[in-house]
This record gives sequence, structure tokens and C-alpha cells, in this order.
Amino acid sequence: MTIEKGKKRYLRGEVAKIILKSLLVGGAIVLVLSSPYATKIITNYFKGDKRKFMRSVHNLKKSKYVTSHYKDGNEVIEITEKGKKRSLQYDFEDMKIKTSKYWDGIWRIVTYDISERRKRGRDQFVVKLKELGFLPYQKSIFIFPFRCKDEIDFIKEHLFLGDEIHYIEATHVDNGEALKKKFSI
Repeated sequence: MTIEKGKKRYLRGEVAKIILKSLLVGGAIVLVLSSPYATKIITNYFKGDKRKFMRSVHNLKKSKYVTSHYKDGNEVIEITEKGKKRSLQYDFEDMKIKTSKYWDGIWRIVTYDISERRKRGRDQFVVKLKELGFLPYQKSIFIFPFRCKDEIDFIKEHLFLGDEIHYIEATHVDNGEALKKKFSI
């Protein structure tokens, strides 16, 4: 999102991302644009740009990320399985690991043995670990000082690499002092 003279300007796809994530949490949106609540939502999130909102909903329908039907004269928009997968892709892209001021003394080690035929998934996995702040320890071993089991499990599921990735917690590693300096702990 960019801000220009007090106005929110959304980058391409950001409005759709907000709509999909809202649908994933809420299940459905009843679209009654004449209602004061819909106007408030559009005003708060999209600075009153109803056209941009409607265009995003239309594009989501066209891409089959959402479906719509009428109930009691109101349009109801629901997320599809394809839309849920796309929303999870956004979660994958936006993932961050919470760090702490204080280190608990446990190293989180992630190892992988992903075959050459799954090279694309392996490359995505390695790039994601680096984005999250992991450091390479050896060729197929990465290390991190903070809790990250849930994030690693999510990545394993998202990339369909379940049995090929292993998570280990250790209290001692060689070169621990050098790693502490690199992680500033």
C-alpha cells in the first residue's frame, strides 16, 4: 500500500487480498451496497472507492475465487476452495516469525532432503527460510534461535513437502557463539 497526500492507494491485487482474507475468516459477505454498514466498510478500507471494491469482487468472481448468489434480495459472496487456496498463498507470502528480546537458549534446526524432481518446491522452501531470517548451517540445514515450529509446519503443508523436512530443537551447536553474534542475541 502506498500513501499519497493522505489518501490510501492500493497496489494491484491488494483489495482482492483483503476481500479474500475477510471471506476466509467470515465465510461470506452479504453485499448490500445501499446499506450504511457496507458504505462504512468501503469508506474505512477503501477510502470510499466503491468502484475499485466492485471491480475487485468482479475479478474474484471471474477468477472463480468467489461465488455469489442472491438471498432475500441481497447478494451473498462466498469464498470457493480455489479462493481458500489463494488466500493461504497470501498467508505464505506474508509470513513472519515473531522474535523475542530474550532468547530461550534453544536452537531451531531445520533439515531437508528434497529430491531433484521436487526442485521447484525445494527452491521455494530455501528462499522462504532465508526470507524468514534462517541462516544456512550446512548444505541442507538451516538454523534459527526463536520458536518457529508452527511456521515450519505451515510451510511443509503449503509446499507439500511433509516427510522431506525435519525440525529439531537443540541446546548446543558448534559455533554457537558465532551464531549468537550473527543473530544479535
